[in-house]
Amino acid sequence: MDLSLQQLRGFVAVAEEQHFGRAAERLNMTQPPLTRQIQALERSLDVVLFERTGRGARITAAGTVLLEHCRRVLALLDAAPVATRHAAEGHTGTLRLGFTSIGAYAILADVLDLVKRRIPNVAVELSEMVSPEQFTALGDLRIDLGLVRPPIPEGYASVLIHSEDLVLAVPADHALAEGTAPVLLSEVTNNYIGYSPEGSRYLHDICAAMIGVDRYAVSQLTSQVPTMLALVRAGLGCALIPRSIMTMGVRGVRYRELAAADAHSVTLHACWSPDSPNPALHRLTDALTREGLPSVGAARG
Repeated sequence: MDLSLQQLRGFVAVAEEQHFGRAAERLNMTQPPLTRQIQALERSLDVVLFERTGRGARITAAGTVLLEHCRRVLALLDAAPVATRHAAEGHTGTLRLGFTSIGAYAILADVLDLVKRRIPNVAVELSEMVSPEQFTALGDLRIDLGLVRPPIPEGYASVLIHSEDLVLAVPADHALAEGTAPVLLSEVTNNYIGYSPEGSRYLHDICAAMIGVDRYAVSQLTSQVPTMLALVRAGLGCALIPRSIMTMGVRGVRYRELAAADAHSVTLHACWSPDSPNPALHRLTDALTREGLPSVGAARG
């Protein structure tokens, strides 16, 4: 059954005005064509929609049901152009966001807060991935934005969103567990627990350069911070971790500042494909590029 938009609007006008003449005036048309529209609608539905009275038109029970549905349909049609423009401008839609487990502690809440402030009607889908997986997902357009560690491969756009110092995590019974003075890496006499070069190449290379590859506990390499801190707690070694991880507050693990001679910061970047067709992504990256995040540099020192 084909019902035209003109028929629906005519029907609603008559139902609300309860008069064919007034409804025709409202629609800027003459009464005879409107009457023919309603008659054709009644024939199509095989029901009586109005009882004609001397003073106008009284809607029937069948007409009341149709009126409810017509109002819904017309409301959706009236809203469609605005909704379409909002989607095209990035005000609505879905943003698929990738992040590393370490990055989640450092910056994820701030990024989600920026999304809430700048594009509040955009839904966010979260996926935890190590940085190499994120670069692949970005290239395949399976995610829109990644929170990644450098280096950033060619062909991607990025902006620095977070920088923080490394601190030393030691077992609670370690000789360096107590005290407030910054410590030197040379004071650590046992092995370090290292980052996996496959899952955390950036942190692996930085820490290996800081302490020397030969001092890594090669059998204890991980890209997951909870696992790393569990190994520290078990007394299997010490670890260099980004400062934001201290918020985990793992029982049996103490955190110490590094002396200036050994201090080193690590960075986290928002990364995306310039080829992405998602308008919400471009609205967010514009905000990131112009405003940045308050946490950039906030975790230093």
